[in-house]
Amino acid sequence: MIGNHLKRHRHIILGILCLASAGHWPGIAAAQDPAAILDTMTVTAERFPVREKESPRFVTVVSAEKLIETGANTLSDALRRVGGFQYKAFAPLGISHGGMNSTLSIRGIKDGELVLINGSPIQGAAGHAYDIDTIPLDQIERVEILKGAASTLYGADAMSGVINIITKQTGDTTSLGGTVEFGNESYHNHGAAISLPRVNLGFNYQHLGDQQEISRSFSQKYRYDLDDTDKYAWTVNARMFENLHFDYVGSYYRTGFEKRYDGNKKPFEGTDQDYYKNFANLRFETPTLKVKAFGNYDEMQRREYTAPDDPPNDPKDRNRNYNFGAAGDYGFYLSDWEFNPGAEWIYRGADYSNQYGSQYRNDYALFLQVKKTFLERLIAVVGVREQFIDGAAGARDYDKFLPSFGLTYTAADSLNLFANAGKAFRAPAFNDLYYDSDFLKGNPNLRPEEGWTYEAGVKYDDNFLQLRLSAFYMAYEDKIELDRSGGYPLTYFNAGDYESTGIEWNIGVNPFVHQAGWAQDLSLYTAGYWADPTAEDTDGKDYRTGPRFQASLGVDYLTEPVTLDLNCQLLTSRERELDDTVVLNFFSRVKLWKGHLTFAVDNIFDEAVQVSGDLSEDASNRYVYYDIGRLVKVGYEIVF
Repeated sequence: MIGNHLKRHRHIILGILCLASAGHWPGIAAAQDPAAILDTMTVTAERFPVREKESPRFVTVVSAEKLIETGANTLSDALRRVGGFQYKAFAPLGISHGGMNSTLSIRGIKDGELVLINGSPIQGAAGHAYDIDTIPLDQIERVEILKGAASTLYGADAMSGVINIITKQTGDTTSLGGTVEFGNESYHNHGAAISLPRVNLGFNYQHLGDQQEISRSFSQKYRYDLDDTDKYAWTVNARMFENLHFDYVGSYYRTGFEKRYDGNKKPFEGTDQDYYKNFANLRFETPTLKVKAFGNYDEMQRREYTAPDDPPNDPKDRNRNYNFGAAGDYGFYLSDWEFNPGAEWIYRGADYSNQYGSQYRNDYALFLQVKKTFLERLIAVVGVREQFIDGAAGARDYDKFLPSFGLTYTAADSLNLFANAGKAFRAPAFNDLYYDSDFLKGNPNLRPEEGWTYEAGVKYDDNFLQLRLSAFYMAYEDKIELDRSGGYPLTYFNAGDYESTGIEWNIGVNPFVHQAGWAQDLSLYTAGYWADPTAEDTDGKDYRTGPRFQASLGVDYLTEPVTLDLNCQLLTSRERELDDTVVLNFFSRVKLWKGHLTFAVDNIFDEAVQVSGDLSEDASNRYVYYDIGRLVKVGYEIVF
């Protein structure tokens, strides 16, 4: 009886534990000198390095150490534990399900985030899809997250923000490292890394055993199971000359899905899936000049069968996404004015064999940012971009003027005030424009989603408290929706307004920084947002597009011999009647000999976490996808 009572109230108990644990500021070590905090740099806010606190944007810099300290299994999982994202997935570990990848939406705006590696876009043009879960955490230098409209600097698709993954930088020393990690559910996570003067090499292997019922359709009475999954990833970072860098990230994974109907009323359906990803760039960088060429190629192959012992057959789907391009930035001063002009060209292509064949588009842009400091305390930034999109035959061309404005005022050494406004847009994906089946038809006459973001906030830093707080209003129009009123095939069209209003925070507290002993290494953190993300449906009625409240809360104990992190993620008032989520995770690391012993538990209370779906009463298909349950992991890290 007592056990049943506890089970009914487990979300309340978890919430209390989370609040009790509400470690350190992402990317900033506990109890460090305020001068070091002020020197936290970002390249994403202005394309050239700038002190984060002097930027008029809400920017979070998450160090490689912090990503690992979350105890997460993948990069997207680490970022959602850091806080401030709406995580959506269609399989455990963010595994792509037929091209449906995990996503990290910003402030409830679906598909508004642009994802970069070293400043270069990696999203496919077919559906704005990206897969960052194949990038090994130990091969990342840091991740910079810019919230709000960013199209002035980054063009199409940077509507609600930017996630910029900076890969591991080369050095002048030699080291060899390796990690092994094992867990229940046949989980493996092993890696090796070599650092030589001017070159880094990394390799990672990850395995997850088969999982039953990763999703369920309550309306159509079936479930999906996941087969064994093997993921391989490799990276190369090289400093070829003093200012010339080469980066390569590659990955391959193989898995399969089984669709099983309740009571075996319909035949078993299976799908084998192979996924290849490749990204490379060549960067020439000086303090005043940046020039780069980049490209990425992704391919997914899917084979279907109706019995486990069916012979192999040709791929049913062989879907490809590929981008390549070049960009340049130049920074210079005239009197006390700082100028940053630039230009960019990107070719975006896709070949979806069974949907619409090969399509492409060219993006061209010229941009300029001007910066000026007044009275030694007020920094003003003005940016403009002229964006051209040359669509394929039969599709619209776009020409967008994208301005932005920003102010930063230094009220005191520890306190800065900031405000910004910017216009942004998201171009229709190829799936929106060209899809062709009995179920769905694309619309080549679609207009882009576009609008403005307005934001104001404070940045405060001292030994005791690090605070980032922002109030925002994001308003867009011409949201791309499916018209379901005419039956099948469904058709895309530009519906009504799309907006999100709320506040976002990122707070780190070192409560015992002035005390002696172990307590001074204890720190607390919380990051998240409260917002009201809504959009108009095909009938002009508002519906919620994301959770009203998302937060990560935690406590860290950080020393060289011992690291402890207790992290809690909360999602409430979710979209489409999905259940509220409260998940508690633990990570620890203890120094032994030349390495560290690690122990971690994900989802301590084994909650059934719904990571995507639609449980609305009027939904044509009521379904849900689940995250993995409790995962207990033990590992060892060693470096020579």
